[in-house]
Amino acid sequence: MADPFLGVVFENLISLLQNEFSTISGIKSKAENLSTTLVDIKAVLEDAEKRQVKDNFIKVWLQDLKDAVYVLDDILDECSIKSSRLRKFTSLKFRHKIGNRLKEITGRLDRIAERKNKFSLHTGVTLRESPDQAAEGRQTSSTPLETKVLGRDDDKEKIVQFLLTLAKDSDFISVYPVVGLGGIGKTTLVQLIYNDVRVSRNFDKKIWVCVSETFSVKRILCSIIESITREKCADFDLDVMERKVQGLLQGKIYLLILDDVWNQNEQLEFGLTQDRWDHLKSVLSCGSKGSSILVSTRDEDVATIMGTWETHRLSGLSDSDCWLLFKQHAFRRYKEHTKFVEIGKEIVKKCNGLPLAAKALGGLMSSRNEEKEWLDIKDSELWALPQENSILPALRLSYFYLTPTLKQCFSFCAIFPKDREILKEELIRLWMANEFISSMGNLDVEDVGKMVWKELYQKSFFQDSKMDEYFGDISFKMHDLVHDLAQSVTGKECMYLENANMTNLTKNTHHISFNSENLLSFDEGAFKKVESLRTLFDLENYIPKKHDHFPLNSSLRVLSTSSLQGPVWSLIHLRYLELCSLDIKKLPNSIYNLQKLEILKIKYCRELSCLPKRLVCLQNLRHIVIEGCGSLFRMFPNIGKLTCLRTLSVYIVSLEKGNSLTELHDLNLGGKLSIKGLNNVGSLSEAEAANLKGKKDLHELCLSWISQQESIIRSEQLLEELQPHSNLKCLDINCYDGLSLPSWIIILSNLISLKLGDCNKIVRLPLFGKLPSLKKLRVYGMNNLKYLDDDESEDGMEVRAFPSLEVLELHGLPNIEGLLKVERGEMFPCLSSLDIWKCPKLGLPCLPSLKDLGVDGRNNELLRSISTFRGLTQLTLNSGEGITSLPEEMFKNLTSLQSLFVTFLPQLESLPEQNWEGLQSLRALLIWGCRGLRCLPEGIRHLTSLELLSIIDCPTLKERCKEGTGEDWDKIAHIPRIELIDAFLLSSFEGLPLTQGWGPQIKGLTGTNVPNDEDGMVRVGAQCTIESLMIRSQPMHIVRNEALCLSFLLTKGSTVMLGMLPTKDRKSADMLWNAAESQPCLCWTMLIDQVVSTASPESKRCHLFLFEIWILLNATNSDPCQKDSGSSLEIGYSLAELHDLKLGGKLSITCLENVGSLSEAREANLQDKKELQEICFSWNIRCKAKTPATSTEEVLEVLQSHSNLKILKIHGYDGLHLPCWIQIQSTLAVLTLSYCRNCVWLPSLAKLPSLRKLQLWYMDNVQYVNDEESSDGVEVRGFPSLEDLLLVNALPSEAFNLALEHLGIHHCCELDSLPEQLFEGLLYDPFEPWRLLSVKD
Repeated sequence: MADPFLGVVFENLISLLQNEFSTISGIKSKAENLSTTLVDIKAVLEDAEKRQVKDNFIKVWLQDLKDAVYVLDDILDECSIKSSRLRKFTSLKFRHKIGNRLKEITGRLDRIAERKNKFSLHTGVTLRESPDQAAEGRQTSSTPLETKVLGRDDDKEKIVQFLLTLAKDSDFISVYPVVGLGGIGKTTLVQLIYNDVRVSRNFDKKIWVCVSETFSVKRILCSIIESITREKCADFDLDVMERKVQGLLQGKIYLLILDDVWNQNEQLEFGLTQDRWDHLKSVLSCGSKGSSILVSTRDEDVATIMGTWETHRLSGLSDSDCWLLFKQHAFRRYKEHTKFVEIGKEIVKKCNGLPLAAKALGGLMSSRNEEKEWLDIKDSELWALPQENSILPALRLSYFYLTPTLKQCFSFCAIFPKDREILKEELIRLWMANEFISSMGNLDVEDVGKMVWKELYQKSFFQDSKMDEYFGDISFKMHDLVHDLAQSVTGKECMYLENANMTNLTKNTHHISFNSENLLSFDEGAFKKVESLRTLFDLENYIPKKHDHFPLNSSLRVLSTSSLQGPVWSLIHLRYLELCSLDIKKLPNSIYNLQKLEILKIKYCRELSCLPKRLVCLQNLRHIVIEGCGSLFRMFPNIGKLTCLRTLSVYIVSLEKGNSLTELHDLNLGGKLSIKGLNNVGSLSEAEAANLKGKKDLHELCLSWISQQESIIRSEQLLEELQPHSNLKCLDINCYDGLSLPSWIIILSNLISLKLGDCNKIVRLPLFGKLPSLKKLRVYGMNNLKYLDDDESEDGMEVRAFPSLEVLELHGLPNIEGLLKVERGEMFPCLSSLDIWKCPKLGLPCLPSLKDLGVDGRNNELLRSISTFRGLTQLTLNSGEGITSLPEEMFKNLTSLQSLFVTFLPQLESLPEQNWEGLQSLRALLIWGCRGLRCLPEGIRHLTSLELLSIIDCPTLKERCKEGTGEDWDKIAHIPRIELIDAFLLSSFEGLPLTQGWGPQIKGLTGTNVPNDEDGMVRVGAQCTIESLMIRSQPMHIVRNEALCLSFLLTKGSTVMLGMLPTKDRKSADMLWNAAESQPCLCWTMLIDQVVSTASPESKRCHLFLFEIWILLNATNSDPCQKDSGSSLEIGYSLAELHDLKLGGKLSITCLENVGSLSEAREANLQDKKELQEICFSWNIRCKAKTPATSTEEVLEVLQSHSNLKILKIHGYDGLHLPCWIQIQSTLAVLTLSYCRNCVWLPSLAKLPSLRKLQLWYMDNVQYVNDEESSDGVEVRGFPSLEDLLLVNALPSEAFNLALEHLGIHHCCELDSLPEQLFEGLLYDPFEPWRLLSVKD
């Protein structure tokens, strides 16, 4: 990996030598000496890279070299920066400083160069083993190693059927590629097919050739001859061999296996090429009809070159098959023991479906018969095992044959935590900033990055690639074993920083990522070890967080932060700067120091009003990304001079000089561009000069005018000139005051998403129905619009209107009458989701594909037409003042309806009485905010499939539905789950969203300081599966719908609580997890229900490190106290559901009185969840009459947490003693005990070394906080770190030795006295004493 980086540094050194600066500053001779040393080292690098795998001394030498080169690069980069300001920096002081640094690094590199002589490294092209020798150790044969292979029956059957049917009927030779990760079982699968009886009967000849790294036509032909004749092939000329093979295959139906084919690259010059394959294929095209070739490879390029049929991509084994495979190898020497089964299944999960890893780990365990040995392996990282080379040989080999650039780009990915979805664009920019990639010829550096990414993806180093349907963003993941490989080859160089590994930083550490949400603090001492830190990247920087120490390093190239602690603007080497959630109004002029800056991201800085005026002086800027900065009103002038700029997410037109649209003319922009302030465009020529039509890489364009402001030129003329390139995928037009839209919109053949908002004067829209690719259309705030498409032409041709549209949202269109003026042909054939709000005159045509419908209650015609939509699965009836009843026929024909929401119809008195018996698919019914509703209809008795009934803020209905006593109870007694919920804190909200898509908005979050969207609104999508939304401390229950997946759009930066639903729909479960992972909110709280049991395996393995977790052990139907004392928990609400989850952040477990057994509590496995930072244990203090199934004290004893815990809260515990494990929590910083009214004894809290905050609430029977007496005469300082003590109706210890900063004592009526030393540490402010000391009653 040092090779490409050394090349970059070498080029920088040559550049310095050629620069006038080196002569003036007097460093030219030193630089020349360095150049000579680097040439000597570079000559042996290739051999050293190869031999380091087996020789640890060479590996250490390479790392020392790399560390030194990092330092040298810092020096050269500083010289480059200074040389751009030549006159200022020719002082003697600077020359002396830079000279000394070059002298020091030259000596260091000279010593490293001398050490290389010990290793007998070869110079130039290394004397590699011959290709045949390299491949010999990995030769494969047609004989399967196992008689029974697990988990490949479906794959085998599919390929066998292909050979017996499609291939058999093909007139040409069929080439079927099998592609998969190294070690996933490609060869084994092909062996199974090769030896299948049906296959043997179908082919006259079967031939097996292991190709490996060398794709030699001659060697393959020789192998074919030997396979058929069973004789050694003589070394004939190639022509003789070709004729020999053709003679053997002529007229035969043959099956040829080409196993383990590799593609040619810089490291593998003898691999497959198109020419070599064409040559071989021409020889083999002599067989009879039905002849076939199976190719196994890990490279998609091979499949592309060779395949004539669709590639078969081999996935990993299931956990159960992996376990069976593991067992076969692990228990060969002794019988399966139950004590090893549980541990073994945990070990198997590390294999992630790779048979190679399962077999290797099974073999490893076969010689271990002690439980501790098994536990040691379970808790070890796979790459750190001594048997590492036997576990990942295929992956290591794949890595070895990567080019140096690919190696460096791949290994850098160890900076990300496992299972993280990585954004392709973000990764490429990180590569750019660290100079891992550079431009090549006519290719921009971004294009080179895309090529590198594609090659790594095709070679299976990256997987699970997904593209955002509307915006085109690509995300992907790394297989856990591939991630292990990246970590093993990079060592400490690239780290994902956690509290647990903070002390692992070394001089070798150069790239760090972290999660500010979970990282308590940075260890200043640990960071002092780091010599040249290049990357400090906050993965979750949406929460501003202040650290006691923020580790800025002068060598940084990448900085992503939500904190401006330290001298950020003096980091002159920065290429990538991301600032998030900062409370700043403007950036300082010192940003001009960052001359090398290429990527500037500013996100969710809500108060930022303008950018520095001379930002254009940063000539290296390539990407300027601004998101969520609603107060920004001014850019910087002359942006057109940034000739390297490729991304500009926001541009604000103003009347100031240098801020016109003309500035965009020469910029080759791509991605997203939002142009605001179009009222200020001065002329049509200025708009034409913007040259949007020439920007073919733009995928998303937003054009906005300022509402209520006069425009200089007519909006229609201006918009006509702003025509974008036809490649555009998303178009958003806001506050346009023209009467019509330009015709160029309907020729945007690639347009997927179109949004038109607050264009009040528009009367007629272009013929959007002709847009072939349009999938999502949102139209709102257009008072004069009558139809989406008013085309009345009748040319006799059958035309499909809106052929691809899937999602349609119509809001605030008071005069719209229909979707189409003339119904014609096939209309809206793909429309599945329709949301209508404040469209009182709208009528709908037949929409056969419609699944989700949201309508408000003010349109009676629309309500009456609902019965025609027979395919509906979700229906939302939302908002309607004055509506007292709904049409009786409304629910007719809705046999597929699964979810029904009736919300915010305050005057609604009754629901329809008819057609409930037809709703046989209905699973969830929500009635919310219908305060006038008097009773439930009789027909609800017929809802035999109904699983959930939620009644919220319907006081009369709630009383009638009370269990046993309510007048409507007998109508709903058959429903498994009933929720009766009172009104919530709605006073601070003007509207509440429950419709699909963008729906009504929540406004005016009074009493809070939650940042809203740029228009001042927090938006919530519909299809809401949200259990509760919490804005700071204000909870609001919204809806719980078990049948639906998540579709939640909330302002980034807000606090959210989400409901996870017990859905059996795998796709829905995966969507819910993925949405939760990707939504960068202030805090995610997942209410885990049965989804833990029913989600897909991929979902269950989701690493919840970023989320706050609440576990509802008892999702009550009404009051939990009303349950029978002997009742058990419902399925899916057990503590055991936590066993397999990798939890992090916060975990809150409530209703612990429902724990059924101690074994269930043990299954929670909290002691192994080392990434948990905060845990709250809670018993329901209102359920005094209930007899718990297990002892409270025993339950809490078993729920011992990992020693990494920082915050512990215990509420409602009714035991006499707290467990002793609390006093050994050495990292515990905050402890809160509340309503533990039976407790008489506390553990030795005074011994907790890190405890900073202690709160005791209503601990009536505790006499001492610490009642332990010293017996050895040695005075021990109790509570050494305690700063904050709060006592509410509790008694403190008689002896504290504290340095408190805050003390609060409330309602401690029996407290006689306080020790004097208690007050010594208080930082008393005579003007505001209540800030430090609070004593009541």
